[in-house]
Amino acid sequence: MTADQPGAAVCVGIDVGGTFTDAVLTLGAAIVRAKAPTTPDDLGRGVLDACRLAAARAGLTLEELLPRVGRFGLGTTAVTNVLASGAGLCAGLITTKGFEYTVPLARGRADSNAQGWVVPAPRAVERERVVGIDERVDRNGTVIRPLRDAEVLAAGRHLVEDRNVEALAVSFLWSFRYPAHEGRAVAVLRQAFPHLPITSAAALNPVIREYERTTAALLNARAAAALSGVDALAARLAVLGLRVPLLLVHSGGGAISVNEARGRPITLAMSGPAAGVAASVALAKEIGVSDAVTCDMGGTSYDVSVVRAGAASHRVRGELVGIFTTASMIDIASIGAGGGSLAWVDARGMLCVGPRSAGAVPGPACYGRGGTDATITDAMVVLGYLDPERFLGGSMRLDGQAALEGCRRLGARINLDPFETAWGIRQLALEDMAKAVRATIAAGGLDPRVQTLISYGGCGGLFTPEIAQLIHAPRVLVPEIASVFSAFGAATADVRRERARAFGLTVTGEDAAHNTLARNALLTVVRELWTEVDCDLTADGVAPRGRRITIEVDVKFARQAWELAIPLRFGGAADGVPPSESFPGDDGLTLANDAIELLVRDFRAEYCRRYGAGSIMSEAAIELTTARAIGTGLTLRAASPTLPCLHAEESPDAEGQRAVRVRRSGAGATLAVRVYNARALTGGHVIDGPALIDGDDTTIWIPPAMRGRVHTSAALMMEATA
Repeated sequence: MTADQPGAAVCVGIDVGGTFTDAVLTLGAAIVRAKAPTTPDDLGRGVLDACRLAAARAGLTLEELLPRVGRFGLGTTAVTNVLASGAGLCAGLITTKGFEYTVPLARGRADSNAQGWVVPAPRAVERERVVGIDERVDRNGTVIRPLRDAEVLAAGRHLVEDRNVEALAVSFLWSFRYPAHEGRAVAVLRQAFPHLPITSAAALNPVIREYERTTAALLNARAAAALSGVDALAARLAVLGLRVPLLLVHSGGGAISVNEARGRPITLAMSGPAAGVAASVALAKEIGVSDAVTCDMGGTSYDVSVVRAGAASHRVRGELVGIFTTASMIDIASIGAGGGSLAWVDARGMLCVGPRSAGAVPGPACYGRGGTDATITDAMVVLGYLDPERFLGGSMRLDGQAALEGCRRLGARINLDPFETAWGIRQLALEDMAKAVRATIAAGGLDPRVQTLISYGGCGGLFTPEIAQLIHAPRVLVPEIASVFSAFGAATADVRRERARAFGLTVTGEDAAHNTLARNALLTVVRELWTEVDCDLTADGVAPRGRRITIEVDVKFARQAWELAIPLRFGGAADGVPPSESFPGDDGLTLANDAIELLVRDFRAEYCRRYGAGSIMSEAAIELTTARAIGTGLTLRAASPTLPCLHAEESPDAEGQRAVRVRRSGAGATLAVRVYNARALTGGHVIDGPALIDGDDTTIWIPPAMRGRVHTSAALMMEATA
């Protein structure tokens, strides 16, 4: 379905979180939101509960709504949860003989568990579930030892019958140069085990580095059954009247069909957080902000990402559930600091917060569902930031006494009263989140003093403004639909398809003859990738005028381990053409004579920006390792919220006050803070802190020395006043 279809858009976006399942329904310009408890045992039940509530608020039954829906988007943590919990399929690996220990000897950093003990990095597969095949291809893709079908079949039978594996990954050395061996092995195995999920590493991601390529294939195999709940949900929605296919948000921030995701479930890791980042990119463009840091505080985690020059920061290599892999995704850093994160006392008698979470069941103590341990949400109730009578617009009453008792029991272990304990919980969470934001900004070589923090998630508005003060960020944006912003992202994300190809070229900035050869070799790869991505977008039903394709190249100094992704230019230096946009996909496509020189120049400039001019190795050779085509396609999308604007700025009327504890103890520890109703705000309203804004599904804290202005996009923009 394309964006230029006539008629008002009826769109549904869903984000399945650890505590709540969020729903956004748009009927033309009207936006309805709803929250329902997540149902971990049955993903679809929580989704349907949220959809029914949203439909009811629009004056419809679900059966009346679904036939009118033109887009149904879903962001889900189903794959991430399966991989993180170890609950996926038991996977086996068939690899090149002599390399059986490459993956079991896990590479990665040791970490600390909740009790403070150092634990080794997780393994993608155990050694007894790895079998080596006597095949070999050299680095140039030349076959040294051919593949034997009988040996592949014997390896598969051993793993399935003797080791009880439920899924298989095939990853041979240098298979990205010569994928035929892997393709043949997969064909043999599928004929012998037709119901077994089988993943080819080269087909999944044909890039250099066999370790990361293999771990990606193993994680994909382990997650092969993670979409069973999504398949069941799609079937139930169809029975109830949904006529359009379900679109899933993948980890790159785009949308993908269920059929496409079924063979590549790893692409759905971090699906929910990626949807929020995609929505943040759209909001930043609307506001006129090019550089931002997204801060998503949900029920179980605090997720941080970077928007630079109007685009989300992506990575093509890094950790996924503690395992190094080649999975391409939006670069998101997560810590266990969500509203449901549990507070506890360690063996040293120190107060700690997270990473364990109360989750949806039983949830924080104040939810009244059987939880008794104090969480961040309980602390915010005790401190006065949350009004128990107005939680979720009054549809869910919180048990303030249970929250107080949870903090009292915890505080008794460390000689603190319940209010000091709650204050300590909030401060620890605040410092952990500020540290995560600082680390993310520093890793990108960015200056926090010019970053805008985009805050969303149910609890984000209570913390991000003070995080901005701690790191000296100049402003904070809180969308009006902050608590369901990731669900809104699921209703707006464009189709995004990606193809990569490793090739390997060494270039310099000066050798014109050598660079001409490199340019011609690169052009061949670019044409192939462009054609493949264009076909993918055609298969997704994207109209030609709704497509955009860009090319980027992974570049590094010779012998370095890490690359930088640099956009490829299609014009010469004199043309002033920006990095690649959409371009004609025919044999006439060419690169400017100085394309390689421009690529080298752009790489050096980005390297210098990130790591400093003193880190540049001026005489070192430069290697191009991988080319990547990224295709996006416009889809029917939900309309963004808007507000009318006053002719001049003015302060709205407060509807009351609330006692809020802002310090541990002493004079002035508790302030009488003005409280505003979010429904009464419109564009041009100005509110000076300290103040609280109570919405239907979130509360926003404007600290002292900050001022909030309501933008016509319905976002609240907070800036320092001193």
